[in-house]
Amino acid sequence: MYRLLPALIATLTFGAPAAGQAYEQLPRQLASLTPADFARSARISDDPLKAAVVLSTEKGYTRTRLIQGARADDVHLRAVVDRSTGRVTWQVWHQLIDVSAHLDVVAVTYVDGGALRQVRPIAQEHALALCPPTDGPGMCSKVTRVGFELPDGAVREIAAGYRPNSRTPWRLRFKGASGRDVTGGLAPAEAAGLINAVEAWRGHAAQPRRID
Repeated sequence: MYRLLPALIATLTFGAPAAGQAYEQLPRQLASLTPADFARSARISDDPLKAAVVLSTEKGYTRTRLIQGARADDVHLRAVVDRSTGRVTWQVWHQLIDVSAHLDVVAVTYVDGGALRQVRPIAQEHALALCPPTDGPGMCSKVTRVGFELPDGAVREIAAGYRPNSRTPWRLRFKGASGRDVTGGLAPAEAAGLINAVEAWRGHAAQPRRID
């Protein structure tokens, strides 16, 4: 489901920020959040009829924000825990919003362990939102919802970069098929908080259940 706010209309009309302007710093409110904040607000989806338990940070910070090349909404991390093996698959999700065109993401690049990495999206879908009346001026906003996976080491490297109130993000770049790029970043506190939430959930799940 696409989560858009009417307040986006005016911002989107004026386009994306200039290069090097928005993605270099996290919003102050996001930067003020701690790993404990994200762990506390972590959402747990534990459906016994599904093969995995999903923990996410989607409730940790819900405001939209400008990044280089688009506006980002519903940015969050997910930990998908396989019930049978306990293996965790880490995912990053974004909604990228623009008025000009959908972004056809062919790859995501980031730095892990000092080396440049590139991965393909695991999911991608496009939609229109905030469309004007049929006879009114303006254009619909183009929404690209995209997710990709990160290895465990990369997530822990992001988490290790947490510094209280630091506005420096862990950066990533969405590569478009047309040559257009969108660059954004994640809050290290968000990765650290999700790791803590997974560990707390495992500890709770491992406790023997009392039978009255």
